[in-house]
Order: sequence, then structure tokens, then C-alpha cells
Amino acid sequence: MSNPILTRALDRAAGQPMGAAGVEIPGIAPQRMTMDGTVSRAIALFAILAVTAAITWTLNLVALAFPAMFVGLGLALWASFSKKVRPGVIMAYAAVEGVFLAGLTLLFESAYPGIAAQAVTATMVTAGVVFIAYRRQVIRVTPRFRQIMMFALMGYLGFALINLGFAFFSGGSGVYSSSFGWLIALLGVGLAAFTLVMDFANIEEGIGMGLPADEEWRAAFGLMVSLIWMYTEILRLLAILRGDD
Repeated sequence: MSNPILTRALDRAAGQPMGAAGVEIPGIAPQRMTMDGTVSRAIALFAILAVTAAITWTLNLVALAFPAMFVGLGLALWASFSKKVRPGVIMAYAAVEGVFLAGLTLLFESAYPGIAAQAVTATMVTAGVVFIAYRRQVIRVTPRFRQIMMFALMGYLGFALINLGFAFFSGGSGVYSSSFGWLIALLGVGLAAFTLVMDFANIEEGIGMGLPADEEWRAAFGLMVSLIWMYTEILRLLAILRGDD
């Protein structure tokens, strides 16, 4: 789902003085968050994810998918709620998510051959379109936009938990197996895409506020969380559509 990682960082920075004593130290220029630094951190994280995903895929380690999901959740919560930026935890999260995504994709690939390439391509294209739309201000992140997104994400999270419980006790896949399943999955893809827009806006705002360079790791982590969510929603949507063929 969405993550308030960057938002909390911005809130903390807004209430903190520039230096430890409230002033800058003459002659010492503190390192600040930059776009280049954020991009390089994001590339490093996705490289780690790609390596562990490739190993999992090559060795067909499907059994590790769900253990990795729970480990990844724990690491994500640690990285999200820690006041200190923890690059090691974030990199470990990327490695574990590579195992999870590859294992999950292998399960779908066995049922729908070719779906892996379709999901990866669709995720990259969607992320690119969202970024272009944001840069050209087709989509603007206003306070009202953030408020609407927050309510929408809370509602979707509540629905997901209820559906998970229903699917668990009924032995099925919940609403996703109904005739409206594709519509719910499409809504998930849309919410993930708009969350990515908020990530872009938060990164630019953080750079403008002069956040410390360590926050580049947190920003890259936020992007990774949003893109992973988008990928899993697209994978589910494609499976539903292909299941109806």
C-alpha cells in the first residue's frame, strides 16, 4: 500500500533548525538531499532486488516467496517507523523483496505463461507515463489531492483486509474471483500510480527544504515500496483478465 515515509521526513524537517544549535556552522556545508543522489540510491536498491529475483527465478525457489513476504513486511515497518535512516535495513528489504516478487511471479507464470514479461513491461510503462504526467503538471499534488488519496488508501486497505479474511475462511479468492474482480484490481493499480505521483512530489519538496543527504535512502525506499505495490496489482489484474479468456 501507500507509505507515509517521505511525508514524516518532511514534517520532521519542517520543525527542526538548520544546525544542531539552530545555526549553520561557518565553513562547513552540510550535505543535502539531491535528485541525483536519490536516483542513484533508487538504482542501487533495484539492482539488489534484480539480483535476488534472478537467483530465486533461476533456482525456482517458489517456497521462499511467502516467508520472504513476512520478512519484507517486518523490514519495511522497521525502515518506515525508525526515526533514524537505516540504509542497511532498506537494502535488506530490497533483497528480500526480490525473493518475494520472483517467487510470486513464478506461481503466476506457471498458470499464465508469459505473464511475467507482461507485468514487468506494464509496470515500467505505467511508471513512465505517471512520471511524464507529473513533470508536465497534468497531475498536480495539492493538499486536497493528498487528502482524497489518504481516504482512498485507507478505504482500500480496509477492503483488502476484509477480503483477505473472507477469502481465508471461504477457501476462495474473495471478490477478485467475481465478475467485478478486474475492476477492483484496476482500482488498485490506479491508487498505486497516484501514490507514485505523491512520492515524486515529496522528493522534490524534500530537496527544496534541504533535507539531509541520508533522506535520499528513505526517498528511494518510498519509491520502491510504491513500485512493488504497483507491480503486484498489475500482476493480479493481468491474471484476472487472462483467466477470463
